[in-house]
Amino acid sequence: MDLEKFFDKVNHDKLMGMLERKIEDKRVLKLIRKFLQAGIMIGGLFHKSEEGTPQGGPLSPLLSNIMLDDLDKEL
Repeated sequence: MDLEKFFDKVNHDKLMGMLERKIEDKRVLKLIRKFLQAGIMIGGLFHKSEEGTPQGGPLSPLLSNIMLDDLDKEL
């Protein structure tokens, strides 16, 4: 697995599937999904995020660590 630019390549659906196994509260899951899809403004136009975690987002390191947990256990 190539970890370079990992934060930019996190698959939202895979991450949400992992979180659904750990988090029962659907409201929390909905907020996390919205955080992931927050998007960016480029030239005054909104671009929805399809993958990755927001750069500089306070939850991004935590969410990425959840994704990497299985890999860490294998190593």
